[in-house]
Amino acid sequence: MKPGAFQVAGTVVDGAGQPVGGATVMWVQGPVALPEVALLTQADGRFVLGAPVAGHYTLGCRHDRHSQATAAVAVGPHGATVTIRLS
Repeated sequence: MKPGAFQVAGTVVDGAGQPVGGATVMWVQGPVALPEVALLTQADGRFVLGAPVAGHYTLGCRHDRHSQATAAVAVGPHGATVTIRLS
């Protein structure tokens, strides 16, 4: 993550609340233009993305065995934490 970026830490879980490894997480919308960045969650469903500025963002998530989902997150001076639930 580049210096000065705000950290968004999160977890992707399924409908039963179990972690989903290998899910793709990406930016959908934000307060500024965003790079086309996507990453895969770790085996325990966790991920970390760097946001360029504080503000309101929408994250998208998809996985082959689950439906797609989005999650809104407000990133402040100390970053943010989010859980994305796939069904």
